[in-house]
Amino acid sequence: MHALHRPWGTQHLSQSQGEGTALVFLNSLGTDLRMWDAVCTRLPQEWTTLRMDKRGHGLSETAPEGYGIPDLAKDVLAAMDHAEIERAVIVGCSIGGLIAQHIALMAPERVVGLVLSNTAPQLGPADGWLARIEAIRAHGMGAIAEGILPRWFGPDFLSHPDAALWRTMLARTDQDGYIATCAAIAGTDISDRLSAITQPALVIAGKHDLATPAPVVEALARALPRADFMMFETTGHLPAIETPDAFAEALVRFVERITA
Repeated sequence: MHALHRPWGTQHLSQSQGEGTALVFLNSLGTDLRMWDAVCTRLPQEWTTLRMDKRGHGLSETAPEGYGIPDLAKDVLAAMDHAEIERAVIVGCSIGGLIAQHIALMAPERVVGLVLSNTAPQLGPADGWLARIEAIRAHGMGAIAEGILPRWFGPDFLSHPDAALWRTMLARTDQDGYIATCAAIAGTDISDRLSAITQPALVIAGKHDLATPAPVVEALARALPRADFMMFETTGHLPAIETPDAFAEALVRFVERITA
């Protein structure tokens, strides 16, 4: 683990250095880089992996002012430079997938391919995000954590004791950082730019996802010029946590195909 010093503060990174394909992992809202732990341990050892905590998440500092999704994409590109990764497969879940789409538009030469999990070019209407921001300001992160869990997880994982660990992580997320990230999501819709994302993509949905329902994710796959779509039948919004074996298997199969 190491840190990248940015103008707004320190960003927390974790890199595993190999000689083969490079992959960059981008987390969902309210999670940190640990959401990829079980996936990364199942990948070929020769691959390079880079994980990072967004501003205001995990061990990264919170930016003192507002920012947009393009700023978060620039953070990722700076982290890739810091890790000496020229090109990579970008793997993103939820807002991580939205950031990945921006990277593909902003710096297409840096992107070998995309794995877009439970995401869309617009993550719900702006008024829903603004209402969540007001609820957090009034009642704090802990008050929303219980209601978020059924949006994150399918019934199988929701009944598992480990679900409580992720609720605790969400409740402990920096409030200012979470609010600023919600505001960035609320102001973003790149639906009209998807035809310009020409890299091969694997788009993943969860049947029980209440945050980005499967039809929304499937619409993203249809709008991208070179996308494959797959559905996990038992998962919700975070299949990398819920079924890491299946997620890693799909990821390896996709990466090996596009890099052969």
